[in-house]
Amino acid sequence: MLEVVDSHFHIWNLDVLNLPWLKDCKAIDKSFSMDDYAKLYGSYDIDFKGGVYVEVDCDDRFKENEYIYALNSPLMLAKVMRARLSKAMSLPLGIAGVREPLHIPSNPRGRCLEKSFIEGLEVLEQNGLLFESCNRVGELEDAYNAFSQVPGVKVVLNHLGNVESLSPEYKKAMEKLASLPNLYVKVSGFKSDDSKFTNELLHFIDKTFDRSKLLYASNFPVISLYASFDTHFKTLREFFKDDPDFFAKNAKKLYKINETIVFASVIKLRPEKIAYYKHLHANPFHGVNEMIKKCGITRYEIFNRGDMLFSFMEYSGDDYNYDMAQMAKDPLTQRWWEETDPCQTRIDGAYKDEWWADMSRVYKLK
Repeated sequence: MLEVVDSHFHIWNLDVLNLPWLKDCKAIDKSFSMDDYAKLYGSYDIDFKGGVYVEVDCDDRFKENEYIYALNSPLMLAKVMRARLSKAMSLPLGIAGVREPLHIPSNPRGRCLEKSFIEGLEVLEQNGLLFESCNRVGELEDAYNAFSQVPGVKVVLNHLGNVESLSPEYKKAMEKLASLPNLYVKVSGFKSDDSKFTNELLHFIDKTFDRSKLLYASNFPVISLYASFDTHFKTLREFFKDDPDFFAKNAKKLYKINETIVFASVIKLRPEKIAYYKHLHANPFHGVNEMIKKCGITRYEIFNRGDMLFSFMEYSGDDYNYDMAQMAKDPLTQRWWEETDPCQTRIDGAYKDEWWADMSRVYKLK
C-alpha cells in the first residue's frame, strides 16, 4: 500500500486568524480544518500519514503560532512557520523550518539578496532548520544567487518555483537551482488539469532534479484555485509510479519526521594504509557525500587514534534496511568501498557478520 506524506498543506480558522489575501481568492475564503484536510485522502486506498503544515501569510504570525500549536493533531507531522529572516530573528520551538514569503507585495524584488536575508539563512544553517522559498517565477535567478551564498542551508522551493510556463528563462533558472547541493523541490502549484503542459513540466523536472530532491505536495486548499486535487494526485501517482521515496520517504528524511537513530561503531586500520585512508577522506569521491545524505544519514563523523577508527552516525529516515540497500546498489559507493575497505580490518571480538563493530551506549548527558 502506498504511504503518503504531504509536504505542503495549509489550514486556517477565520474566526481566529485574519488572512487579508483571501479577499482576492473567493473560492477559498472560508475556514479549513484538519478534518477537511484528512477527507482529501479518505477515498484512496493508501496509507496517509499526514503532512507538513506551512504558514499562511496571516497578518499576526504570533496568533497563527498559538492557533497551530494548540491543535496538536497527529496528522501535522512537521511545522514550517513564518519569520522575517535576519541575524536576530525570533523562531518558535519545535519547527522544521521557516518561510518568509517572497512572492507577496510587501516583499519587493531584491529582498532575498539583502544582507539581513543572507544572514538569516546562515542562522538557519547553524540551527539545522530549513528555509521554504515561495517566490515569483521571474525571481528564480535572484533566488539562486541568494542560496548559492549559503550552500549549507537546506532550501525547499515551493510549487516548482510558481511555474507559469516552460520558458527558456524558467528552464535555465531551474537548472541552476538544481546544481545547489541542498535544494529540494515541491512538485505542486501547476495546472495539472492541463495534461500536455503537465506532462512536459514533469518530464523536465524529473530530468533536471535528482529524485531524492523531489517531494510530493498538495498545496491544500490553495490547489483548488488552479487545479483539481484528484487530478493532481492521480497524475503524480501515474507519473512517479507510486515511488515510495517521492511520496513519503524524501519528506520524512528532510523534515526529520521520524525519531533520529544514533549508531556508534569501531574498526581497525591496517598500519600501512593509515595515511591513504586519511587522504581518501580528506577528498572523498564526488557524489559519495550526496549518496550518504540521500539515504537518510544526517550526521556522520569518523575519528581516529593510532590504528583505531570510531564512527558516529545519525539516521533520520524511516527504513534503515531499505536505505542501506539503496546505498549498497550505488555504483559510486561500491567503487568508494573498494578503496576504503582494504584499509580496514575487523576488531577482535567482532561478530562474524560485522565489518564495523556496533557499540552500545552506556551514558548520555542530560
